[in-house]
Amino acid sequence: MKTFARLAALMLALCVVGCASTPQAHFYTLGTESASTGAAATQRQLSLGLGPIDLPQYLDRPQIVTRDGGNRLSVDEFNRWGGSLDEEIQRALGARLAARLGTERIYPYPSRIVASTDYRLALEIRTFDGRIGGDVELDLAWSLIDDRTADVLEVRRATYRRAVAQPGYGAYVAALGELLADFADDVAAAVDQTATTAKKNPPKDGG
Repeated sequence: MKTFARLAALMLALCVVGCASTPQAHFYTLGTESASTGAAATQRQLSLGLGPIDLPQYLDRPQIVTRDGGNRLSVDEFNRWGGSLDEEIQRALGARLAARLGTERIYPYPSRIVASTDYRLALEIRTFDGRIGGDVELDLAWSLIDDRTADVLEVRRATYRRAVAQPGYGAYVAALGELLADFADDVAAAVDQTATTAKKNPPKDGG
């Protein structure tokens, strides 16, 4: 009986030590800095589809990827995205664009919601990472499409950089969110210009 008690106590101690030494996983979501800053005062009827968003294979994973000097990548098993990265980007961009454009009609593409949209934003992300406590970079190509006619209105390549405010994954993810905010502001300006031009020059009726 005493031997059994000693074995039980030993197993319990090993379990406690093992649990204490296992790192705890942390999960992060992307936000955009001051999403309401500069938001349009009135609600517009303008609608925008957001997607598809193409990611490079090295980023298409649940773990957060950072750079560890040069071309070396670090994949952290215990610091992860709360959802898939493309969906995180889509959600964060959608919130920022909704605020900047003054419309609630921002839909993911493809979407289960059946809704006609005026424009669609398609993205090909090439770089979306950086160094902990260093700099982060967003490099991408994007196109703005008239969803009513399928005409491609804009095709651009852009690069954004930000310094990470302090060490740690929280600051790193926050800096990535700021990159998305910078990008969303440029897209909103392009959409506004396109919509204004279209309003001034409506298509002529055939015949």
